[in-house]
Formats: sequence, structure tokens, C-alpha cells
Amino acid sequence: MCELSNETSNVALDLATLRRRDLKERLFEEHGELLSLFEKFKELKTKEDQANSLELQEHASTVMNTLDEGIKGLDNLDAFFEYLHQVGASHRRIPGFKVEYFWKIEKPFLEAVETTLGDRYTENVENIYKITIKFIIETLIKGYDNANNANAPT
Repeated sequence: MCELSNETSNVALDLATLRRRDLKERLFEEHGELLSLFEKFKELKTKEDQANSLELQEHASTVMNTLDEGIKGLDNLDAFFEYLHQVGASHRRIPGFKVEYFWKIEKPFLEAVETTLGDRYTENVENIYKITIKFIIETLIKGYDNANNANAPT
């Protein structure tokens, strides 16, 4: 059990150093349609434009910070749920956003974690992060859905 705790805590500390650029490039290369949701990113047509966009880098950092805060918040589940429900609900303000878009972060996130951790990315660590990112995404979706229910006529 101690070995698992050490492995997990070492990996969790490395999440802060996760290569945001890798995540941004993977997310928007695989799902370019997401850029069109944001007025300020619509003009970023080429990989070079995307790579040079400070605003897009800041957005990728915001996404990673959300995931990082979500993982850190697992120690306090009330705060975890409140934070991620609020973030999920905030996506209601993005015209054209669909709830299934939340799932598009899963694969790029896991690939970025694997790249960052290198040899330390074991099967056990992979399983931990798969479960964690799924739980985070499901919590974001619940916040998104609850915001819709809160705005429904009574």
C-alpha cells in the first residue's frame, strides 16, 4: 500500500508540470471544431496560428488548471463538486457548446500525462488517471446539466 501511495503522490505532483502545450495541440488538432466555439479563436486556422496564440495558450492553461484543481479537490469532495459544477455550468454561456464536448479532453489529457511522466507512466498510473478524468468529466457534465435544470421554468 505504501508503494502505491508513493507512486500516486509522485505522479500527482507532476501534474502541475504537465505540458500544457501538448494538451492544447492534441485537443485542438483532433477537435478543431472546438476553436469555432470561441469568437477569439475562430481566426486561428493553421497550426502555426494556434501555436503562436497567447490567448489560446491561456485557455489551455485554464483547462489544465481546472483539471488540476479538480484533482487537488478530491481531498474535500464538497469543494470538488462545488467547483466543478460551477465550471460545468459556466459552459452554458458558450454559444453552440454541447455537453459531449467535455469528453473531448479525455484522450488529449491522458496522452499529455503519459508524455509528461515518461517511464513513470505505468499501467497502474494510467488506470488512476483514466478513473480520475472520467470522474471529473462526469462531474462537469452534472454541473452543466444542473444549470439547465435551474434555468427551466417551474
